Amino acid sequence: MNRKIFVLFLATVILSYATVFAQVSPVTINEKSPTRHGPENGSLIIVGGGGRTPKIDEKFLELAGGKDSARIVVIMANVGDSAALAAVNDPKAVENFRKEFGVKDITVLHTKSLVEANSDRFIEPLKKASAVYFLGGRQWRAADSYLNTRTHQAFWDVLHRGGVIMGGSAGASIQGSFLWRGDTRGPHILVGDHTQGLGFLKNSAIDQHLLRRNREFDLVEFIRKSPELIGIGLDERTAVLVQKDTLEVIGESYAVIYDHSTIVGKGNNAHVVNGREDYTASNGPFFFLHEGQKYDLAGRKVIDRPQGRFDGARPEPPPSQSVLHGPDLKSVKAPSHASEAFYRATPITVKDSSSTRHGPENGSLIIAGSGFTPEVWEKFIELAGGKDKANIVVITAAAGDSAALSTRTADRIREQFGVKDVITLHTKSLEVANSEEFVAPLKKATGVFFAGGRQWRTADSYLNTLTHQAFLDVLDRGGVIIGGSAGASIQGSFLWRGDTKGPHILVGDHTQGLGFLKNSVIDQHLLRRNREFDLVDFVRSSPELIGIGLDETASVLVRKDTLEVIGNSYVAIYDYNTIIGQGNSAHVVDSKEVYTTSSGPFFFLHKGQKYDLAGRKVIDVPRRRDASRTETQPPR
Repeated sequence: MNRKIFVLFLATVILSYATVFAQVSPVTINEKSPTRHGPENGSLIIVGGGGRTPKIDEKFLELAGGKDSARIVVIMANVGDSAALAAVNDPKAVENFRKEFGVKDITVLHTKSLVEANSDRFIEPLKKASAVYFLGGRQWRAADSYLNTRTHQAFWDVLHRGGVIMGGSAGASIQGSFLWRGDTRGPHILVGDHTQGLGFLKNSAIDQHLLRRNREFDLVEFIRKSPELIGIGLDERTAVLVQKDTLEVIGESYAVIYDHSTIVGKGNNAHVVNGREDYTASNGPFFFLHEGQKYDLAGRKVIDRPQGRFDGARPEPPPSQSVLHGPDLKSVKAPSHASEAFYRATPITVKDSSSTRHGPENGSLIIAGSGFTPEVWEKFIELAGGKDKANIVVITAAAGDSAALSTRTADRIREQFGVKDVITLHTKSLEVANSEEFVAPLKKATGVFFAGGRQWRTADSYLNTLTHQAFLDVLDRGGVIIGGSAGASIQGSFLWRGDTKGPHILVGDHTQGLGFLKNSVIDQHLLRRNREFDLVDFVRSSPELIGIGLDETASVLVRKDTLEVIGNSYVAIYDYNTIIGQGNSAHVVDSKEVYTTSSGPFFFLHKGQKYDLAGRKVIDVPRRRDASRTETQPPR
């Protein structure tokens, strides 16, 4: 074909398409809302993908009118034309949706035709709908099918009547006004050939699969250049409920807020409890909200949420049954680290026989951000020899004098896990910590548990003593050491947040940990307390250290130089090379790179992932489908 004729033909086709599009989608959307971001009436539930939790579904059904009254329209466009058509034409697909939501009145809608999307027949089910549910897939497909059509207006009318719109993954992003990851070539293109969403959440850009796929830094520069927008990032199985301009987090993980003022260092992102600042985002361009927290989208600030209080009288703790091994605390005064008495009391040189770069040559470490899932407890008991052979010593120094006398942790291990040999060990005296009598229980121990509290107290009691050496000997014999919160930080070689004045001081008057994990610095309560940026500059100035940040309920198992995430939530890795932009932080599955960290100074590992501490790289883990995840799949 002659080149000029071809160009003319192509131009005619494009012009024709544009003319047809303009003719079939002339609708001016009447949104009627005076709010800055959310709908004036009705509700949005925006889900990060990866399935939904029962609590998310319960809220959706409640807002839709309850199981008996809900009238739900399912929008299939994002999944692709063939799968969507198969679902629309298959009665089993509708029945599957009925079973999934427990609702009788379900209609499945799909079209790629703008003419059909503007027809009375097509929008008829939406006129009586109390809820709309957008499936995941690729968000640009829903834009192609419905943007600026009468169907688009019908979605808005559901909200105007007080209904609810929910969508996950692509069904989340399409609810924003700016369509993030909307390119037909793939979701790795952040600003693509489709940039307009359906706009139920006005002046917004929405990302999903956030922490699971290490996308947390992707929205930063875009929001920096777009101050009128609010950026919302959602992790998997996590949602935000938006009513008017109030956002509330529901689900298992975190929502992330990207606000221009926060990005440029002038944001009002203080976390307040009972009218006072509890903690703030740590010098970062974004911050995290956890389940139950609320955010004022118009005012760009976290909404004060009073702390829950215990109703009624607190029950008395059960009587202690374990033996507390140690001296009378009233007769003991701990010497200052700077005193001559301290150096007289700790003359030993601790011997670590491990040839590894970070982890123990023998034995195992379990390091938790705070709180242990049942799976983590079971792993600890297993590594300690099983309930019939385990011999466990509980170290309570971090809890403080009065709490350190409690044997409740030992009682719990005995009663809940059937372990017979459990003893609580405590002293503040360095002389006692250097005595053979005090160390005796550790010589036969297979497991050591470090309680939480303040990590410097444990250092004051045991650093560079015979007891310290005895802890390392437990590992040399193949045993296991576990600790959460302060019991996590103390396992590092550099003691983070070790100041006696408080944990807000990052490098304080105690800087040496017990060093079970060598050449390391460990932080905890990471995302729950928005501490994710605290370690960055320190590790940048200390390239020999690996930084490990643990969220609450997240744990890592370390054997030799291999780290594995075994708890819930996330673990952040701080490596000097990653911080300066030269790190090997690619996430690989089945020997293929699936995604990499998004130009940030740290990245996250999720449950089941492994990391090579010596090689500073993520270890390939074959893909597994989580059977516990429930996400609607159209029939094939």
